[in-house]
Amino acid sequence: MCSETEGKPIKLTKKGLIVNTPLIAQFDLHHRLYNNVLEDFTDEETNRRLHEDTKMNHVKYLAGHILNSQYGIAQLANASSVEPKWNDLFAGAGQSEAKDNFDYPSIDIIKDEWNTIHNPIRNKLETLTPDFLSNTPPAPMDEFAESRGELWAFLNHHIAYHIGQIGILRRGFGKAPMSFE
Repeated sequence: MCSETEGKPIKLTKKGLIVNTPLIAQFDLHHRLYNNVLEDFTDEETNRRLHEDTKMNHVKYLAGHILNSQYGIAQLANASSVEPKWNDLFAGAGQSEAKDNFDYPSIDIIKDEWNTIHNPIRNKLETLTPDFLSNTPPAPMDEFAESRGELWAFLNHHIAYHIGQIGILRRGFGKAPMSFE
């Protein structure tokens, strides 16, 4: 099956899932936006909740949680060279929460890890086939999607959602809007 988008065919799997090219474009966009949205935050600022509102996550927790989602993409792609860090601090699905007055890794260390794992994950994503993307994702991620392709799309959305949250927090901290460049 094929679908036309702006004159370029997009290959689809048997289940109608888009294969990796558009998902890789989104993956690359998130890489750039993650770095941009965290620009000009000090480590101290990333530990503070806006208006000291404990119902609101702080930037550092969100940045680490986004990184944890990136580890999920590595796992679904079988990128075995990528070793997750800080899962106990940033895990999803209600397994972690933002903590105040806690000795988190610095925001620079979290950003460095994000940038370090990008290419190994991306290289693995480029090799994924439609059949692979149609397979059931590994547990426990199979609770979120029926196929690896659906899970990848979900995680891409999840990452975008949290980048947007940090974008709003930027404004609350009096910073310039996030750059899309």
